[in-house]
Amino acid sequence: MTFRWILPVLLLLTACSEDAPTINAQWGSPEYVATQFLQALYIDKDLDKAKGLSTAEYAQLMESYGTVRQVGRTLMNMSFDSVEIRVNRSGGNLREQYENTAEIAILLTGQHDGKKVDEIRVVELIQLNGRWVVQAVQVDKFASSAR
Repeated sequence: MTFRWILPVLLLLTACSEDAPTINAQWGSPEYVATQFLQALYIDKDLDKAKGLSTAEYAQLMESYGTVRQVGRTLMNMSFDSVEIRVNRSGGNLREQYENTAEIAILLTGQHDGKKVDEIRVVELIQLNGRWVVQAVQVDKFASSAR
């Protein structure tokens, strides 16, 4: 008798839940923080969340651009209509980590103005008080064009 209501409740909860983007990295690792940072900018469109994952200096730099769109377009040199963000596991150097610093290669695949766009960015992180934070994002100076 009690099982009759469990299935409808589970179906209702499943139907109402949002599909959060999956992150292919261990929670708290430099890979996780780098992915969360770019997800905050390009999927969540939440500048405050991105600043919270950054050093004070980098957060101040992002704040100077005013909007999340300007940060993505100008500071990161990328724009997307939709995007998938994941750690680039295809190369030999997935992660370069030394004591309190790390460089993580992130692959961004998405659409912009009806065209498929593939970009790779290297996110520089440092460890402050036991927590990884973004110090900078290396912009690809050989990118085909500023979007």
